[in-house]
Amino acid sequence: MTRRSALIKAVVGLTAAGLLAVLFLRSAQSAREAPFTVERGHLTPWTLVREPDTLGSWLALRPPADLAPPLGRQVFTRGGQSVNYPNPSAMPVVLQTEFDRALAGTLMPDAVMNIARAAGLESAAFEPRCMGYRRISEPGATRGVYFMVFDAPAFGQFRQQVSEELRRAGGDASLFDPAALSPVLLIAALDENFSRWMPLRVNPDADCLAPFEVQ
Repeated sequence: MTRRSALIKAVVGLTAAGLLAVLFLRSAQSAREAPFTVERGHLTPWTLVREPDTLGSWLALRPPADLAPPLGRQVFTRGGQSVNYPNPSAMPVVLQTEFDRALAGTLMPDAVMNIARAAGLESAAFEPRCMGYRRISEPGATRGVYFMVFDAPAFGQFRQQVSEELRRAGGDASLFDPAALSPVLLIAALDENFSRWMPLRVNPDADCLAPFEVQ
């Protein structure tokens, strides 16, 4: 009788532990998928810059200074992981590898900058779409990155225009894929090598982790 009672207690204990584990995982998942918050005033203005950065950009859009840090803190609070932040934060518009491979010697840097300004990249309204997350497991390590995904028609129009200008100038347009890069702002990563995530082409169905609530 004593053995039977002990067995019953063990089964009940294991069942309770299993239920607690399931509830914990569901709670953690719900916390991760809750909307991220961003202030409307932190979404503008953006500034075109041609400066080397940790993302490997040749041309980038620098966001308002108050946009990325609060989102980085939200990522840390939710995930409880040690993360790294790009400094400075930027949205790559043309990567250095893309410029070297396809544009150098055919399109002058000032011409590319003029296309960007004509496309209205600095004045366009970039609407947050979701917080994206991508994870890659490698031998001995796991990489992960959080990034803010935007609805930004001007971004795609600019890259398409660059491709067309490259073709008109006699360059090899096949070397520049307008769709290879999405309008994203990297917020945090598990490692410090942010450039390894570039070019980042977003698949919203697979990459979107949580929506944004604009306040």
